Order: sequence, then structure tokens, then C-alpha cells
Amino acid sequence: MNDRIEQISISITNVAMLFRESIRIVGLDLSRSIASEKVIQESAQKLYPTLCNVKGLTEDERYRALKNIPNHPTQMLIFFSLPSSVRLEWVRIFLS
Repeated sequence: MNDRIEQISISITNVAMLFRESIRIVGLDLSRSIASEKVIQESAQKLYPTLCNVKGLTEDERYRALKNIPNHPTQMLIFFSLPSSVRLEWVRIFLS
């Protein structure tokens, strides 16, 4: 009887340890996701003023870019990583 109780106790402990590790992993993934979303939101907030500084961009192109770029978070991050000298061409290619 004591062996059976000990086996059950060990099983419960093992399950608890697995749950703890799973919760830790989920927490890390959630933290990364929140951080990524924050970067995307901050980039979206900077998008309009940055587009206004792109020399040669028409008002129509600016508003179309403002409407479409946030729907593509990876593309938005690429846009912000580019030097200002190539942003005009990049936006025009993106919009085509």
C-alpha cells in the first residue's frame, strides 16, 4: 500500500513539474509576442510622420502607403530599416 501511495505521489510530482515547465515556456512565448506587438505598434505610430519626410512621395501615395503598410508588419519593419534615400522607391514598389 505504501509503495502504491509513493508511486502516485511521484507521478503527481512529475506531472506538476511538467506543467510548471509548460507554463514557463508559454510565459516566455507570450512575453516575446507582446514585445513584438509593441514594436509594431510603435512603428505604426511613426509611419505617417516618416512618410511625410519621404521626398517625392505624392499625397495619394502617402495615404495609400499609410493604409496598406500597417497590414504587413514585416514590410513595415523593413521600411523603417531602410536608409531614407531608398524609401521613395521602396514605397512605390510596395504600392505597385
